[in-house]
Amino acid sequence: MADETIIHVFWERVKTTPSRIAMMQKTAGAFKNISWAEEGAIVAEIGAALISLDVAIEEKAAIISQSRPQWTWADLSTLSIGAVSVPVYPSLNSNETAYILEHCEAKVAFLENARQLKKLASIPELPARLKCLVLFEGQSQELSEEISLPVYSLEEFRQIGKKYLEAHPNCVEERLSRITAESLATIVYTSGTTGVPKGAMIKHSNIYYVCKTLSVNVGFLPEDLGLSFLPLSHIFERVGGQFLLIYEGIPLAYAESMDSVAADIGEVRPTIMNAVPRFYEKAYNKIQAQIRQLPTPQQYFARWALSIARRALKAKEEHSNGNGSEDLAQKLYRTELRIADRFVFRKIRSRFGGRLRFLVSGAAPLSPEVHLFFESIGLPILEGYGLTETCAPVSCNKPTNNRRGTVGKPLPGQEVKIASDGEIMVRGPNIFSGYYKNEEATRAAFADGWFLTGDIGEIDSDGYLTIKDRKKDIIITANGKHVAPQVLENMLSGQGIISRVLVYGDRRKFISALITLTPDELKTFANSHGIAGSTEELAKHPQVIAQVQILINDANAKLASFEQIKKFIVLENDFTIEANELTPTLKLRRKFVTEKYQSTLDSLYEREDLEIEKSRQ
Repeated sequence: MADETIIHVFWERVKTTPSRIAMMQKTAGAFKNISWAEEGAIVAEIGAALISLDVAIEEKAAIISQSRPQWTWADLSTLSIGAVSVPVYPSLNSNETAYILEHCEAKVAFLENARQLKKLASIPELPARLKCLVLFEGQSQELSEEISLPVYSLEEFRQIGKKYLEAHPNCVEERLSRITAESLATIVYTSGTTGVPKGAMIKHSNIYYVCKTLSVNVGFLPEDLGLSFLPLSHIFERVGGQFLLIYEGIPLAYAESMDSVAADIGEVRPTIMNAVPRFYEKAYNKIQAQIRQLPTPQQYFARWALSIARRALKAKEEHSNGNGSEDLAQKLYRTELRIADRFVFRKIRSRFGGRLRFLVSGAAPLSPEVHLFFESIGLPILEGYGLTETCAPVSCNKPTNNRRGTVGKPLPGQEVKIASDGEIMVRGPNIFSGYYKNEEATRAAFADGWFLTGDIGEIDSDGYLTIKDRKKDIIITANGKHVAPQVLENMLSGQGIISRVLVYGDRRKFISALITLTPDELKTFANSHGIAGSTEELAKHPQVIAQVQILINDANAKLASFEQIKKFIVLENDFTIEANELTPTLKLRRKFVTEKYQSTLDSLYEREDLEIEKSRQ
């Protein structure tokens, strides 16, 4: 191909492997196969409809929907005609959605359903450039009265495109021929833990480089099958799921919903899957809860199996570091591991379909305890690191060389260095072109051609990258000690009854924390200890507080004194997207949460504040 773009790869798949499976869609309770030829016909129809509405090259089409096949069709159709797709998180409120639609100058918006349409209808003044809306679900006749713009169902939109193709059969191909590697493909707005979201401009060459490099790095098999349930609005799943599997020609099954993921995994039986740490934490907690509910002898057996696996894994890792322990591990643990796998681990893996070769984790740090557990039972998790601005991965572990506790080595072709203050700096073919209509922010994001990630990290002697924290989040205590809050939060989040943690203590004498609880784990704990009450009541119960203290003590034992959490408060409810405490990608809005609970946090330092006040007097 003269121009290396993922959209050219897509159409090459349609041309050369028309009958092979491109995706799997849940319809009427069962997964249905959709071939490359079928998908190509759908994409061509939607693309032709966009052309018929005068959507020009580099004009914008927004997609406001949960992940589903229609999301991918809208994306590929937009890219096929040289237009620019703009993902918008469906969880954003009307003001945030209106800002992005106005800022990116969207001409068309694809909407998931009536709920998203009503959100747009509530906007006092819709962006002037927006000309029509296309619904993935629902009938346009029933919903068009909600809003002043033309509204089409996806089927109606496809029919418009089908008729246009009859009169202009080469319209999509002609547009496709004008797309180059340097063409703008998408504008992805950062979810933004603070401030107004910025639109990262990503070229076709960025996407193609990542797919090509990951293809070599990961090593896919012809029989591989992926399952997608993460938001396609996020760069992680869109590039590392949707685009990467198109590049490989591997089928991608779309989960029916977030609530059905467990059932869909069992039905589809994927071999590869992307997920965020929160997914693994919940799965880990559920498995641990089920182990605790087993009869005592079976509990002991399961814990023996996990203990053996961890010791064998440690011995293997020591060997990989040159200590020659692999032979010893084989001799000592071979029989025990075979028994553990047959009676414990295989049953756990069957919950995940029984065919998974590896899992991928990104978007946030993964708990060491959770990571070790999955590795022990034979489900390796490849942790990677990247940002929207780097078109997803900067680095990623390999199935053949997975170093737990790191995010792998930088991808080939990239340069990564650590600045004097610890900040990770990157340059290479995956780096974005800048922020759309924001030259000031673009200039601030670079230094001498290097992209400033804003993350603090280290590179070891073998070239593996470890992430410590966000630069702006580093806590400097009153004693001048530097504390990385994410390290502490990662040690505790998802452990036992703990759901999330916010570590606090900038310019204070000691570190404190806000703790939220996992409802299911809390209920199990309460039942086993004969405690009654609502979630809010249990959060204040002395035995629950004592259990949280035990978990914190375990974490503190691994930390330096100045890093340890000295005081904490358990909140009655977990942090949520709806309360604006989490971003759509489930990252903690640290500044917002800190300000919201400032008086609560201050109460932990009342004695310290009194001492300071006395010293001033």
